[in-house]
Amino acid sequence: MYCAAFVGAPPVVVGTGSIEVLANLGDHLGPVGAGTVVIADAAVVASGFVGSCVEALGAREDTVVHVVPPHEPTVASVDETADVVRRHRPGAVVAVGGGTTLDTAKQAAAVAAAPHSVAHFALGVRPLPANGPPVVAVPTTAGTGAEVTRTCVVTSADGHKLWTWGEELLPTLVVLDPRATVTMPPTVTAATGLDAFVHAIEAVTGRRAGSDVAAPALDALTLVVDHLPAAVADGADLEARQGMQRAAYLAGLAIDGGGTGIAHSIGHALGSLADVPHGLAVAVGLAAALPWNVEGAPEAFAPVAKVLGVPVDELARVYADLLAAASFTDACRRVGPLDIDPAALAAEMVEGANVPMLRNNCRLVADDERLALADATLRLWNELVG
Repeated sequence: MYCAAFVGAPPVVVGTGSIEVLANLGDHLGPVGAGTVVIADAAVVASGFVGSCVEALGAREDTVVHVVPPHEPTVASVDETADVVRRHRPGAVVAVGGGTTLDTAKQAAAVAAAPHSVAHFALGVRPLPANGPPVVAVPTTAGTGAEVTRTCVVTSADGHKLWTWGEELLPTLVVLDPRATVTMPPTVTAATGLDAFVHAIEAVTGRRAGSDVAAPALDALTLVVDHLPAAVADGADLEARQGMQRAAYLAGLAIDGGGTGIAHSIGHALGSLADVPHGLAVAVGLAAALPWNVEGAPEAFAPVAKVLGVPVDELARVYADLLAAASFTDACRRVGPLDIDPAALAAEMVEGANVPMLRNNCRLVADDERLALADATLRLWNELVG
């Protein structure tokens, strides 16, 4: 077990058994008040891992466990969680789960300091309150990077993706214990792991990329290629699980500085129109867009090709090989065919919060190209699911 931190990022405690740091939060957070609200999803509770975290906290009577819904955060689920935090006034919030749980907890802890809905702060219309309780992030999936980002996604009542952002959303401490991820099914392991790959490649090739983005992004890419197939094949492989946790963390650092691109515009649009899980949606979006991106901006992909040891024009093949090694098709088949009009998908790609992702992409996309990429995404998906 060891503790490390990047400049501007929260300290991270890494290694098997690292959840034991929960027993002494004051050593890492400074003086904290009494009480802890643990925010988790039902699957992680059922796995017994939340119980291990509560035990590490000391199983005190002032520890409250709040279970969030399994789907991506909504205004309603964040507001409900914020009400729990307001009522209990905890010294710390411990978020145990995947990206949904972490994003819900981060937003709830921040907005609990004010008597408003999270929608009041969406899209940066108003600054977030600055005096919420500290958040300890214990990710149980390896892909979203939510444990180290200042940006969260929340879905409005009408189904549109909204954003919140600010320093107030950055966790105070990150705990990467590979045991937290061993119960992830292979399909979830694949989806979340591919999400990390997409984060890294879009951050390092995007228009906001710089040396501070490139270093963690390129490390994350190699970690995913080296460890994701093994993590999918054997969920009990702690070395592979730890490698993927590191990849997700590093890719999260990369997107926090460099943002994302067209695969995320496609992915968020798919999520809005068909509730496709985020990791699968951005992974198929990258598969459809990568050849087009490489063709139009090969220089942006030169560092990626170098670190993966292939010519730039072979990157699409390398990614296809990774999808196959991670059994991506099996994960897509659990969702089933998509009956979406390509024009509707193309239109959703330029709705609200999806626009900055398109603008950050290494290659700007014209309207006819956006429609062609939407069509290619849907055709690829449906070919995969058969």
